[in-house]
Amino acid sequence: MLRIRVPEDIRSFNVLFPPHPLTPRLNDEERNEQVQGQGLQYLPAPEHVIRASNVISELLRPLSSEEQSLICRAVYGPGPDHEILAAHKSDSVKRSSMRSLQPEKWLNDEVMNYFHRSFLSHRDEQLCASDPGRTRSHFFSTYFVQMLFDEKNSDPELRGTYNYDNVKRWGNKVSGKDIFRFKYVFCPINLDNSHWTMAIIFMKERRIQYYDSFGGTDERKLKGLLQYLKDEHKAKKGKELEGEWKLVGCPEDSPRQMNGYDCGVFTCLFGYFVLLECPLVFTQAHVSKCRDWLALSVLKKLE
Repeated sequence: MLRIRVPEDIRSFNVLFPPHPLTPRLNDEERNEQVQGQGLQYLPAPEHVIRASNVISELLRPLSSEEQSLICRAVYGPGPDHEILAAHKSDSVKRSSMRSLQPEKWLNDEVMNYFHRSFLSHRDEQLCASDPGRTRSHFFSTYFVQMLFDEKNSDPELRGTYNYDNVKRWGNKVSGKDIFRFKYVFCPINLDNSHWTMAIIFMKERRIQYYDSFGGTDERKLKGLLQYLKDEHKAKKGKELEGEWKLVGCPEDSPRQMNGYDCGVFTCLFGYFVLLECPLVFTQAHVSKCRDWLALSVLKKLE
């Protein structure tokens, strides 16, 4: 009997077997019955591929009329720029920032910070609640890397240089005052006020990886984040950081943007997919439709 299996890359699966809108959804048992009569055996898709498919469905699901109205009022409606439309703990988003979620606009710091520090952090809390063995993650604001590299220094000779002193107190503000207890540490990066990228620290795997929708890698940022871990470990634990760490550039097959304004949306999705431990199977076509989902993620009340 010939055995078939769904390809591990959901993108190739969709190319090989594009879903028809009138095709009924079958569970694994029904699919197996369907192919056995043809001398085949159906093997279910790997779990991480199923998760990715579910996430894509979540991103692209039709919005209710109430959700559409909420987004329309917040992103396109009239009102004072300073009006706060979303607030959670120390983060908030003004109406002027929500307008950056309109098509063909560059996401600003407030939206990026709220999405990561509020929405993703809340999602991480839910994941840990459903899996007691899972460790929490931490989400730095966009200002962390800027401070770490002293990018606001008025002295051009010092601007852009590594400076641990600027962020040595940030570790005291994280849960348990120990950055090394987390599963992932997310570091969104603003490159010269013109491009959003992301570096993620995989603490247990001793890996720091870079994600860029243009495919680039800022090695200086990766080395600086590793130096931060070394300095933080020495300062807080009184000893050198142990083990060999890997600095990994942007994966060659990671999603790429096809325009000059969607980098912030890509960066948010990089973080979301990594948090959910899904392969990065989204494309520019998905991203173009995700701004409403991002707006809803910001506007949605966090319990």
